[in-house]
Amino acid sequence: MTIAAIQAALESRLNGISPAIATAWPNVAFTPAIGTPWQRVRLMINNPIDHAVSLDITEQRGLLEIILHYPLGAGAATANARAQAVATRFTPPQTLTSGGTNVEILTTPHIAGGIALDDWWAVPITVQWRSFS
Repeated sequence: MTIAAIQAALESRLNGISPAIATAWPNVAFTPAIGTPWQRVRLMINNPIDHAVSLDITEQRGLLEIILHYPLGAGAATANARAQAVATRFTPPQTLTSGGTNVEILTTPHIAGGIALDDWWAVPITVQWRSFS
């Protein structure tokens, strides 16, 4: 289990949503096009948990945060529909795999209420994940 493999598994699943929209990936230069929907992706990692008496099993847990950005003033319906598509893509239970690493999705993603953020209507979606070594 590596953080890179966990991130690759989660991002691959997100990339499978159609139609695709522009994405601001972590630590990659990105400039949104005015009036065009886009999403920002962030991988958050919690403290690992060591299991078993011999501490030979480690559970890595965290969140994948996807914040959708839609033009402000155009209503919430389109952003909400995309948020639901993202949540549906990560419906539990499922196991994602990358490079021999399994990433489990065991809870329904959380869609937060939209907020005005600069010139955008932003809708956050949070996906909880875990992986074992």
